[in-house]
Amino acid sequence: MIVWEEDRLAFERLRQRLARRGTGAAEAARQWPVHYVAFDLVHQGGTDLTGWPYERRRAALETLFADHRPEAPLTLCPATTDPAVARGWLEWTAAGLEGLCSKRLDEPYRPTRSWLKYKVRVTAEAVIGAVTGSLAAPRTVLLGRYDAAGRRRYTGRSTTLSQAAGRALPTSWSRR
Repeated sequence: MIVWEEDRLAFERLRQRLARRGTGAAEAARQWPVHYVAFDLVHQGGTDLTGWPYERRRAALETLFADHRPEAPLTLCPATTDPAVARGWLEWTAAGLEGLCSKRLDEPYRPTRSWLKYKVRVTAEAVIGAVTGSLAAPRTVLLGRYDAAGRRRYTGRSTTLSQAAGRALPTSWSRR
């Protein structure tokens, strides 16, 4: 499942939707609709396909999408065996794509993750402007960068920090 917000994948919005209950869930669904992206097919019409190689399961999935109504919030995840095409997809990181996953074509479905994930890492210098949680145990950091005029501007928030990463942050924070 994915949530789009301002032409970007918004994983934080998806987490927020999954955490809401009752009337909050209905409001979140209206505010941040989800779309399902299918990348594998493990059951079809009561038939267990987990013993099939991925190449055969993928072909069955593509057949299902041949009759798909495009207005439904359901998308077939693109797939390729061409390295040049896969490299081109890495440019989608500007839209929030984290990376690519690869599976062996001849492998049956495994209940534990057997595919490889290539995550794109982008780094930039930023100023920590605030934290969520406490200064002693921050959960996330709110980041800013200087604009062309030298003003600090909010840039974004980190993912949830592990306890070790939170402890690794400076212990003496400036309170300006």
